[in-house]
Amino acid sequence: MRKILILEDNLAALKHLTGIIRELDMKNEVYCFGNLKDAYQCAIERTIDLFLIDIILDTSHPGDVSGLKFAENIREMESYRFVPIIFITSLEDSKLYTYEKLHCYSFIEKPFDEETVKQSVEQCLKFPESSKGSKTLFFRKEGIILAVEREDITYAESSEHIMHIYTRQGDVLKIPYITLKKLLEEVDSPDFIQCSRNTIINRSYIQNVDIPNRMIRLKGSSGMVEIGVMFKKHMKECFQ
Repeated sequence: MRKILILEDNLAALKHLTGIIRELDMKNEVYCFGNLKDAYQCAIERTIDLFLIDIILDTSHPGDVSGLKFAENIREMESYRFVPIIFITSLEDSKLYTYEKLHCYSFIEKPFDEETVKQSVEQCLKFPESSKGSKTLFFRKEGIILAVEREDITYAESSEHIMHIYTRQGDVLKIPYITLKKLLEEVDSPDFIQCSRNTIINRSYIQNVDIPNRMIRLKGSSGMVEIGVMFKKHMKECFQ
């Protein structure tokens, strides 16, 4: 499953592009935005595999190229340095700059040619997934923003509506009212697997898995995690 972000202020064009991409593979997650703020937030919280960015996001402003600025900021993030970008444009003179400075993969010109769009997207989705890179997770608690690096999380356990996130440094973040499903979406990595009804674990920190006794021993002094009865088969399949 790949994650695609479309930044396009024209609602009709946004729906058209989304429909074309979903025809390629319904399993792909498509995040659609018409404004910069929400698009930035999504890029920070998710791990995007492909960006489709309209260069002109405010047609009422002469000379607007805010889509290029968005791409510049994306390229400054280490995790997005080489993630493919397709620009949506009718500006011929923008091409040289975007190819040389922003390492754009290709352009989609308006009005869209569906086959060209499909070919460009398919080619970009052949790139290796970016979910193995580093990622910082942000959580809000009592008006304070807490941050933790994804690769530092050893496991997380939900208890009485509180998510306990354990880190390799020995810290425990207690985040209220976040579900296990939501946390799995946030970490956005195949390294995290659910081992019981209320627990997920980072396979990078597993020392050994004892299926008969339903226990997982973690590396170092991180302790033990129980495997749920209904998850024995799943865990066995994960570590065969």
